[in-house]
Amino acid sequence: MDHHSSHNASDTSPEANLIALYPMVHELVGDAYFHLLAEHYLTHYAAITPPKLFGDRFGQLLLRHYMSHPELDKLAVLPELARLEWLMHDSEGSDDEYVLDTAQLDTVSPEEQPQICFHACPSIRLMYSRWPLFSIWMAHQQGKMEHLSDEGGEEWLCIHQQHEHGKHPVVVETLSEPMAQLLGAILKGYTMGQLSQMNLDLRHYLPLLVRKQWLDYFTLKKS
Repeated sequence: MDHHSSHNASDTSPEANLIALYPMVHELVGDAYFHLLAEHYLTHYAAITPPKLFGDRFGQLLLRHYMSHPELDKLAVLPELARLEWLMHDSEGSDDEYVLDTAQLDTVSPEEQPQICFHACPSIRLMYSRWPLFSIWMAHQQGKMEHLSDEGGEEWLCIHQQHEHGKHPVVVETLSEPMAQLLGAILKGYTMGQLSQMNLDLRHYLPLLVRKQWLDYFTLKKS
């Protein structure tokens, strides 16, 4: 089971649900400090948050705590780490179908090709981080959080469901700048005509997105 998948259990406490949503934050700060954060969240945020979005403002709380205690360097990474964990939770709740038929692309006339609009799979999330979040995520997967380093960062991350052997765990990948630019433009609804103006090697990067099964289907967007 993915470590973000048990937070909706009705017999668990709100604090336990927050731990299920933010296991990496919990492991970094420890039980006692997380308990204080959970109490603060439940006091100031829970009442104004719809049940389906419980926990979505935890990153805001962490940012406020860091701004109030800038001398605590360890807190600096937490807001972005919480954002990553929330995006993982959000991705987990998506239903990927992957119905892209690349053969249909050959039936589009040359005049209509600039109108092609690819749609990313619903589980795809894209984020940029100043911190080495991918290394933190990998360390958490391997149970080696005690050997973390704050070196690195400045990275684009893609959060998505990985479909293998009937299982759909949410995983994180680092992206190159061109891949992130292309994926971000597709998420914004850019057409092929608009993508072709971005000074990207579409013949190289679009097939990569197709092979990764990150593109769900395409439509023709009339101007």
